[in-house]
Amino acid sequence: MSTLTSHRNSRERFLHQLSVELKSARVHDLDHPDFNPPDCPAWAKEDLPELIAKLRGRRGQPHPYRTRDYPLALTVRGVDRYHANQFIIYRPETEKFLYQDYTPLTVNYRKGLLPAFEELATKVTEGCRSDTEKAVALLKLGVSRVKHPDGAPCGPYVLGDRNLGDEELLTSGVGWCNEQARVFIRLCQVSSIPARLVHLFYADEKSGHCVAEFYADGQWSLADATWLCVFPDENGNLLSAAECHDSEAGLAALGRAYFQRWQELLVLSDTELNRGSAGKNAEFRKRIAAETPESLARKHYHIALINYPLPQ
Repeated sequence: MSTLTSHRNSRERFLHQLSVELKSARVHDLDHPDFNPPDCPAWAKEDLPELIAKLRGRRGQPHPYRTRDYPLALTVRGVDRYHANQFIIYRPETEKFLYQDYTPLTVNYRKGLLPAFEELATKVTEGCRSDTEKAVALLKLGVSRVKHPDGAPCGPYVLGDRNLGDEELLTSGVGWCNEQARVFIRLCQVSSIPARLVHLFYADEKSGHCVAEFYADGQWSLADATWLCVFPDENGNLLSAAECHDSEAGLAALGRAYFQRWQELLVLSDTELNRGSAGKNAEFRKRIAAETPESLARKHYHIALINYPLPQ
């Protein structure tokens, strides 16, 4: 049995265990201000069908996440705290809803709402022939202008609780992974491409990452706005978040894409990496050089999604 198959089987056991444990699950008060912050704008908050709402946030997560009382992302505020705690876990009970009913496939963007995003999107998508090409250009040429404080190439350090609006965030030129994902989503939306946030929860059961998913040319496709990569299968077809986590082939594609991006980062100069010192650059190169496609695939465990509606 391959290591990825073993990893996949372990994840399937957890998914089965989710349904078994649900009746005895602790009911988290997701209306509490720590989970549902009052400084999150009303337009960002969603009403869900009762059956889906029961599985929102920690309520739908596997052990040990669900048994923890405290909210996720305690260091952020506003819409970022809301996103971090009101997501919908991808699991058998929510799969159909998330991929058929949840996110509108038509974007009702009002021209002039986000002028800085409109200008950038128009510039970087010039010459693109399809919505998929546009989305990839928005990722690699658009979001790349908003640097992660600890990614590579790095931007300056900023606090995670800035609670910035979209245009302020884009103008700042720096953002954590959840903020970079928000920028990508807005760039897609002003280009009439549906997009949403995706939370990746890692197998170490204590860390994770925020990415995005866009809908173009009849399919959802996963996009990492920090590492600026998408996730093609062996035939070059882009995979959704669910497809990347539902099979050994999907996990392998996830690992390959991250590994390829790692190889691109390894050859960047110290100035391009911009991690603060030659020592920190060397440490970063050593860490990512130790990864393999399989080790990168095994980091990922379960996923969750949440919409980022446009302001009303």
